[in-house]
Amino acid sequence: MRPNTIQAWLFSGAVGLALTALSGTAFAQGLYGVPTRWQADSGRLFELRQQQGHWTVLTMAYGACRRICSTSLRVMEDVQAEADRKGMALDFIVIGLDPAQDKPADWAALRKQRKLDRPNWAFLSGDEAATRAFAQRLGVHYWKYGEHTMHDFRIVLISAEGEVVRRFETFDSPLSLLLP
Repeated sequence: MRPNTIQAWLFSGAVGLALTALSGTAFAQGLYGVPTRWQADSGRLFELRQQQGHWTVLTMAYGACRRICSTSLRVMEDVQAEADRKGMALDFIVIGLDPAQDKPADWAALRKQRKLDRPNWAFLSGDEAATRAFAQRLGVHYWKYGEHTMHDFRIVLISAEGEVVRRFETFDSPLSLLLP
């Protein structure tokens, strides 16, 4: 290799290591350290960092979906019941995948319909950039199919520090996977 080629190779390697270290630092902060702002179904602003110190069960859903998202909510309701039986405190968050359809008022109506009125539940809406970045961070793939938003089934358990500690990727997995 020529000297200029070696210098360029070393420089690009150093830049790559620096970027990896920075992204590792951001990831080490956990999801609660990611600066995102959401709007809750109540209309108030909601920042995930307010979850610091709380165990949280989280999913991303499409409010107009009547199959996969209904299953996600049903599993989360079952986890809530199991946590209640065991005396565990958990928070539950549902983040909308379609900013054009998943508005706070729509989430509030769904919440009322499903009788999810406990204060430890939050349904959140965000802009397209925040939604896409958060889905990518969780590994949730979603796409448009006509007028609908299709997506992966994924529910995660997030530690009090904001780290994803467990992933629930099939609706028939044991509920214990989503308990701390």
